[in-house]
Amino acid sequence: MKLSGIKFLATANSKGNKKSNLIIALMFLMVISIALISSFSITVEKSINERKEDFRSRALELLPWSGELTDDILKTIRGIDHVQEVFMLKGMRDVSFSILEITDENGKCDNLQKQIAEEDSGAWTFSLIGNEKKSVIAGKSLDESPTFSCIISNKFNLFSGASEEDDAAEYIDGETLIGKTLTVTANGGDYFEVLYNFFDGTQGGNEWVQLPALQYKLKVAGVYYESPTNFGYSGMMFISEETGMRILEDELKAGGYNLNSDKSDVEKWWSKHSLRSHYVLVDEYDNIPYVYNEISKMGCTCANDPEFGMRESDLVMLNILNVVSVVLLIAPALLFIIILIQSTTSALNKRKGEIGLLKSVGYKNSQIFYCLCYEQLILTVKGFIMGGLFSAAFIFAANYFNSTGNVFVNRLYIVNWSDIIILLAISLIVAIIVPLVCQLLLLKKLAKIQPRDAMN
Repeated sequence: MKLSGIKFLATANSKGNKKSNLIIALMFLMVISIALISSFSITVEKSINERKEDFRSRALELLPWSGELTDDILKTIRGIDHVQEVFMLKGMRDVSFSILEITDENGKCDNLQKQIAEEDSGAWTFSLIGNEKKSVIAGKSLDESPTFSCIISNKFNLFSGASEEDDAAEYIDGETLIGKTLTVTANGGDYFEVLYNFFDGTQGGNEWVQLPALQYKLKVAGVYYESPTNFGYSGMMFISEETGMRILEDELKAGGYNLNSDKSDVEKWWSKHSLRSHYVLVDEYDNIPYVYNEISKMGCTCANDPEFGMRESDLVMLNILNVVSVVLLIAPALLFIIILIQSTTSALNKRKGEIGLLKSVGYKNSQIFYCLCYEQLILTVKGFIMGGLFSAAFIFAANYFNSTGNVFVNRLYIVNWSDIIILLAISLIVAIIVPLVCQLLLLKKLAKIQPRDAMN
């Protein structure tokens, strides 16, 4: 029998198979489970694991509100299991800078200058903490750059600040700003705010002090990748710890404070390291509760969540996706195999006469076997194509909305197309292998059918 004959006979028989729609539907569900749900599960798990590695996802803020953070206390905290190091916050934690001017070697950048003149522009600015590193994808890192340099996002938004609510229409390519100088001032020049700690011997807390808003020139040294798994959104700039210290010193001096005195609470906070905020760096994100409990037992004030933690909803979503993907993979797979075996067995029993007739006119077992395999293959591949197209369309739509939507952290759910292709390939292998295995299991029964069965 030629291949065309096998195709014709298999196609005709598949149309008469009463369980054909059920087989297609189960294959459709299997593809969705393998390619669609599993891809989201893999994506979220990968993103969350990457996010857990971020410096600020493992850093707990330690405050001197229950007592000053003396060297002895810090030494004890450093000795707690899973604590890697304790860093004092020397620079700025977060300051809202307005961008007044963007210049290069030839003067003002007219197009950008027009943009920031028409609308209030700005970026939240953070200085690095301790041994925190911020890698760049273009230009130079802060380690390689002089004081008063900065790095920005590769998708920089001049008007979004540090909010997770970003307007994608206002993104500009951060690389185009490398080498340019940003003239900035805090809060549009109104004031520069510093949050300082105090402790009066019995209780402590923190207060804001407003200082004159000076202007600074920050040269863009490089750009970092805007990623939901690392601290840094499109409206954030980072400066070195040294730059942050220099800015704080200038602001305090402009406010009339003596940096070598301890007369006022602000001056005490600056001169006494025991009144500064510190960050406790934990080796792994999952060990944060243990470290927090140990620090709390010491009577110290410590945040129970890191500065850049996971949303509870993300962790819940990961658990749901893992459970659903397993259930929806196992259940359809078992049903799929059972229905295929039943369908194949039923076909052999009902079509003994047909198969006997084919043998009586000279068809071999192998030719009939290929015909039956092709018949099942038509149904499973049809289910694969339907499931694959649905999964691809769903992923395309979800990726589009998650990448262009206003909630930045939803980029955690953007699925990598290479993962989808691999999972679809696995689905295709299942669609081909399972019917073949089912037919092989019944090959012995097929061989027992004789030409005389054509009379039945």
